[in-house]
Amino acid sequence: MIKTKNTYRRIFWIIGLLILVGLAGCAPGTPEVEPPISETEIETVVPTATEAQETPPVVDSPPKAILVRGAEVDPFVVDEIQILLETLTSDSGLSLDVLPGVSPEMVTPDVQVVIGVGANLDLNGFAASAPGVSFVAIGDPTATVTDNLSVIGGLADEVRQQAFMAGYLSALMASDSKVAGIISSDHPASDLLAESFVVGARFFCGICQPLFPPYNPFPQWELMAVETTADGFRPLINTYNDMDVEVLYVHGDLASPDLFVIIQDLGIKVVSDRTPDVLRDNWVATITIDPAPALATLWPDVVAGMPGMHVPAAIRLTNRDTGLLSDGRYRLFEEMAADLQAGLVSFERVP
Repeated sequence: MIKTKNTYRRIFWIIGLLILVGLAGCAPGTPEVEPPISETEIETVVPTATEAQETPPVVDSPPKAILVRGAEVDPFVVDEIQILLETLTSDSGLSLDVLPGVSPEMVTPDVQVVIGVGANLDLNGFAASAPGVSFVAIGDPTATVTDNLSVIGGLADEVRQQAFMAGYLSALMASDSKVAGIISSDHPASDLLAESFVVGARFFCGICQPLFPPYNPFPQWELMAVETTADGFRPLINTYNDMDVEVLYVHGDLASPDLFVIIQDLGIKVVSDRTPDVLRDNWVATITIDPAPALATLWPDVVAGMPGMHVPAAIRLTNRDTGLLSDGRYRLFEEMAADLQAGLVSFERVP
């Protein structure tokens, strides 16, 4: 009996022990603690160069046009062309540079158009070496049309037209047909210019027979060397004065301030194709070749890189501020110039 009780007591302790062990296993466990993140595991965010400072965009320089001046050109014509180009280039999105002459390094990659005014610029040579650039030659008798070179004025016929209109205007201004002209003997077409001057004068006054003495034949003309000084001109001018010459045409190649002073002192009116240094009170007008209208017409094709072409320049009368030329005579001049350039009038002597 005692043995049985001991047995039950052991079983009771064993069961109690098992219950305690089970209860311990069901108790809530200790929460897991994540290990701290080391410094090397922390992601460092570094701003990129674009985020830190925005780089300014690269702006290409705009395409440009270049205006260059050559020899034997009226300053008035250059000024008129520059004023027109400032508008044309601005409207076309081009900038404009004005240079005193030409050089190989002037045609940089941003140059789109080159305009040359006057002679001795060799734009044909530059055009051949820069086929991607459009060139325009104004008033250059040696320039020829190519795929990328257009020519405005400069032809021999246009120079003769100026001489014709100088004769016509001189006779138009004279009350008794007493007109004369002095022309450069160094000009390659000096004889033809003299002929055109005479034809122009006689187109207005016919045989140009004066009504009052002295009864010399008119128009008078003389070929003179460019190097002739003002004193060298004086005997001829005095002779014309003795003939009562009213209007004298001075070819632009012979124009000089000293010569104009001599003519002014004698009271003879002057017609020329070169703008004077000073507009004296005996100055009738200047007969110029005006390329501006032709350039304005040609400009869209030039900017577009179209093939070159020749466009004649208009004849224009400037320096009329002295008031010697009346409105009626001015209209007659313009009508004759239009007919001449339209081919309705010939500047050549009829055999």
